[in-house]
Amino acid sequence: MKKWYKESYFDRKNWILENFDKLNLNADETVLLLLVELCRQSKKTITYEYLTEKLHKNTKDIDRLIAGLVNRHYLKLSTNSRGLVFDIEGIFEFDPEKYEISVNHDIYELVSDVFGKPLSPTEMQKMNDLIETYGQDSFLQALRIAEANRKLKMAYIEGVLRNEK
Repeated sequence: MKKWYKESYFDRKNWILENFDKLNLNADETVLLLLVELCRQSKKTITYEYLTEKLHKNTKDIDRLIAGLVNRHYLKLSTNSRGLVFDIEGIFEFDPEKYEISVNHDIYELVSDVFGKPLSPTEMQKMNDLIETYGQDSFLQALRIAEANRKLKMAYIEGVLRNEK
């Protein structure tokens, strides 16, 4: 069965604009999602250069926007032979009338501080997957162990979590 947001009559851009406030999206996040949707419709490859030019932001700011969307499962990143692939179908999986959506920026900031740099979108996705699988408390404990051993990589944190389990 085809998902409702994949039907030909469904206007994804209008839906984003109608629901951005219920989804706790700020203006920059909303525009980024609209640009991703525009590129999907026109089959255009999305690059950081394109996003920085359109949003008038530097790559660090773009990374933060992407990380926030990945953290809320509104955006998934993958790669193919042409480069990065942006998938925003996660945003349509949330029913804004049904769900109370809250964002926990504290853990993102904590991990960024421990790593000494903003996390890449890939690191954010991995972090979210680990928290979903093992829980936030276990993730934070593994982060402490990684920090103590000076092995600040998501792969190391994942190994600690697997060993603990």
